[in-house]
Amino acid sequence: MILLAPWLAMADQNGAFADGKSLGASLNQLNRDAITAGNIENKIPAYGQSVAEATYFQGGRGDTVGPGVNKVSTCSSVTPDSDAIKRQECEAVNFLARNPDIRPQFSITGSDSMILEARNARTNAESTFQSLGIAGGTGSSTQCQTRTETTPAQFTTETCSSLREIGTEQCTTGRIINLDTDANFQCDQTMNAYENLQCRRGSTVTIGFGQCTPGAWLGRAAYVDCSWCVDPYMAMNIFCGGDGRSYDVEPYRSYDGVNRYDYNWIGYPWNGSYGLFHVSVAPGQSVTDYYVSNLGFGCNLYVYYSVSCSGTTCTPSMRNVSSGCNSSGGTGVGSPLALPITRTVSNWTSDQCVALKLRAQ
Repeated sequence: MILLAPWLAMADQNGAFADGKSLGASLNQLNRDAITAGNIENKIPAYGQSVAEATYFQGGRGDTVGPGVNKVSTCSSVTPDSDAIKRQECEAVNFLARNPDIRPQFSITGSDSMILEARNARTNAESTFQSLGIAGGTGSSTQCQTRTETTPAQFTTETCSSLREIGTEQCTTGRIINLDTDANFQCDQTMNAYENLQCRRGSTVTIGFGQCTPGAWLGRAAYVDCSWCVDPYMAMNIFCGGDGRSYDVEPYRSYDGVNRYDYNWIGYPWNGSYGLFHVSVAPGQSVTDYYVSNLGFGCNLYVYYSVSCSGTTCTPSMRNVSSGCNSSGGTGVGSPLALPITRTVSNWTSDQCVALKLRAQ
């Protein structure tokens, strides 16, 4: 057994450190020479180029709404780029345009800790600044003074006078009859007449968008995209959303078009489902070519689903785009789903009918 003195072990460590430092210093110039504009252009798309979006703002006087709408429309139907970096732009646009319901929603009330801390800082500015180590002038004072100013209430009394003259006025009512020898006296006569009055009664029917049963299975779309595979079907289940006014769709791989194909038994941790995706529905509303996911396995198999609604029904469909894994691609369309419709009936009577009833009594 060979024992090394502590000073000898320390010397070996210092020598190793010095060798590493010397090696790094010798490679500095080589690394700097490798970082050139040409090399950067090969790694970053559009490096050094002037993009069209830079001309839209124009110091606040340009139009950014039109190009933004065009970008949303383009990204909604474009085939994803094979380059992951170039694909990020449309993925971000699609996420913002199509997923407002799944974003975190925040409700900030007056009792929120952020509001309370801000109110405390405003009321106790001196101590707050000192606790943060912010000081002004000399000493520990921040020269921030807490001062309460009170403006006394002011009252004004205003009066006005209106004078009315007092006088004597006289009026005569009634009929004055002057009698003379040539007068012809007659009694007032009343003429009978007929009056035709009408009134309306009716009903008001209101047709509106109602609710389906939350979580209920509504339909399925499926098609064969690989005739000889163990999982030849692409399929999609449609369920009623949790709010009763939307759909939850589940694209999945299937060996019979009905049941999901479970890949766990072949050693791949996937049960064949792409998960549930929320789709808001309403008469005349459509979701077209919503990109779901790449299948994986290095296949570049992209799955899209669509839901197109008319005034009374919605038609679900799905398709895939493949460049490998024996899938020939294809499309599948499900049976039309009836939109949940409500009907409200109310009776009404015009005010004229009420008036006629009172006159007949």
